[in-house]
Amino acid sequence: MSTRTQDKAVSTSEPRRASEHTATPHSRSQTPETSQDRVTWSLFMKAALLVVGIWSASALGLYLFTSDFSKSGTFGDSFGVLNTLFSGLAFAGIIVSIKMQNDEMREQRKELHKQKKNALLYHRERMFLLLMDEFKKSREHRYTVADVRRVIHDCLAYDATSPDQDSPVPALIDEVEDVLAGTRSETPLLQTLSRRVFRHELCEVFIKTFHQAAESVKKFDSANRGEYYDIVCNSMSDPEEALLFLCFVARHGAQTPQNPQAMKLLDSFDEIKAKLL
Repeated sequence: MSTRTQDKAVSTSEPRRASEHTATPHSRSQTPETSQDRVTWSLFMKAALLVVGIWSASALGLYLFTSDFSKSGTFGDSFGVLNTLFSGLAFAGIIVSIKMQNDEMREQRKELHKQKKNALLYHRERMFLLLMDEFKKSREHRYTVADVRRVIHDCLAYDATSPDQDSPVPALIDEVEDVLAGTRSETPLLQTLSRRVFRHELCEVFIKTFHQAAESVKKFDSANRGEYYDIVCNSMSDPEEALLFLCFVARHGAQTPQNPQAMKLLDSFDEIKAKLL
């Protein structure tokens, strides 16, 4: 045989061996469900053969060793008590199996409830992070004291170029302190600020996204709300927190001290109110 023929024979035999090698693991691979079903059917067939064998043996024994079937019938009736006992045991086994199934279904319901709770928490956290991203994108940079002063001046129609017009910031701060102390019933500057601040170009998107983020925090468990609200506050500068506190006072008035979110921003307002003057 020539060398070319040998090479051709080797080349044709290698794919066959490769196909046999690749086909063998695939043919041997079995899913756990298939193997479990085979074991179940095997046990069922063995039990069925055992019952049929015992029944056949008893029938054959009666046929070979019994001459008077009337006496054998009387003898068989004496085992009625045992039949009742085994029937009762079978019924008790059914009750036990039903109880076990109920327990298993109860555990499954608990697991499904836990999974649903975790999925809901994941969804809320994801929405919260998306809102935080939008909240950070709502301003090009963190607001400074000058930005807050500009918002107040624009909302209260203050013209810095007019020498005869005084800045409304000191009077606004007095109204805020009187509201917190519970001694001021009328707040004309705060009411004007409340009407105009939400339409200001620096505040429209900023305040709206903050409100959405703060509302999303309320959907978390009460034990974790403080941590998520801290995340919101840590993403802001002190002037931004002071501006939001002014919005709280302008909107809610005397109810502001009862609002835990607003009082969390009070420290930042105290830090910069002297710089606003």
